[in-house]
Amino acid sequence: MITEIEMPSLSSLYGRAALGAARSKLRPGAGARSLPGKTMLAQHPGVSAEQAESYRRLFGGEAFDGAHRTALPSVLVHIIGFPVQMALMSQDEFPLPLIGLVHVANEVEHLRPVRVDQPVQILVAAENLRPHRRGTQVDITVTVLEAGADPAGAGRASSGEASVLWRSVSTYLSKGAQLGTEISQASGAEQVGSSAVTRSEERESFVPPVKTASWRLGADAGRAYAAVSGDYNPIHVSQLAAKTLGMPAAIVHGMYSAGRMLEGREPEGAGHRWWIRFEAPVTLPGTVAFAAEPQGRKVVRFTGWNPRKAKRHFSAELQLP
Repeated sequence: MITEIEMPSLSSLYGRAALGAARSKLRPGAGARSLPGKTMLAQHPGVSAEQAESYRRLFGGEAFDGAHRTALPSVLVHIIGFPVQMALMSQDEFPLPLIGLVHVANEVEHLRPVRVDQPVQILVAAENLRPHRRGTQVDITVTVLEAGADPAGAGRASSGEASVLWRSVSTYLSKGAQLGTEISQASGAEQVGSSAVTRSEERESFVPPVKTASWRLGADAGRAYAAVSGDYNPIHVSQLAAKTLGMPAAIVHGMYSAGRMLEGREPEGAGHRWWIRFEAPVTLPGTVAFAAEPQGRKVVRFTGWNPRKAKRHFSAELQLP
């Protein structure tokens, strides 16, 4: 069932989530809960020239002036779809509490170019509620369609469908929230892109690659991304709120890291795919060692890590057309 909504306000959604944060929606032994059966649809007027310019300034990229760049980067498309994700996850029938959800991975197919001021439709659904050794995971799928296209069935359409511009799967973890089913040993492995490895194997095998850049992030990096995206999640913009939620300090948005790694590397004509897995959060202020490693002509692998502790923040891969 598709439910059409107005484009939501992130600030009001966070306020609603904060008011309901004390209510536990999923308790150990309570039995499995189901995901909402509805798919949400919103009409978006398109990324304005002002928002595109703000994004350009944030990452230091080329101008969206029709000469240097005409199409939007993947993370800017993610930004316009994020409020609809939040609207779905803040519904009373969504089985996991919104406050405290951890964004652990993203997979994106950027099928066709999306232009500045191009109206689009945003289709969002929740899938694959599953146990994890640290709680419960869920996938939120986002499909961006041409304005006027029929959204029915587009959420899982083939990549060749003409009306689909962009699609993603965002994976979230609710720590400590247990389904009422036994967690298998296999849940210690996570599938992202084409790789599945256990956490213990990752910790033992990680050797930092040759660094190609160093990102120095100030205490205001979370607020800078929020000013572009509208995502003023307290864990990213407030030291006090982050500590209340169990972090040592405010942490940068995961999609900030994705946007920075992809800047200047995505093809203008789209047709590419990428994935990113987040491991250890980047606390602010902080420094991230970064490596971009070509794997032949069509694949680039990315790694970000803490240079003092040799602890990986994220791993990622870009697959070119």
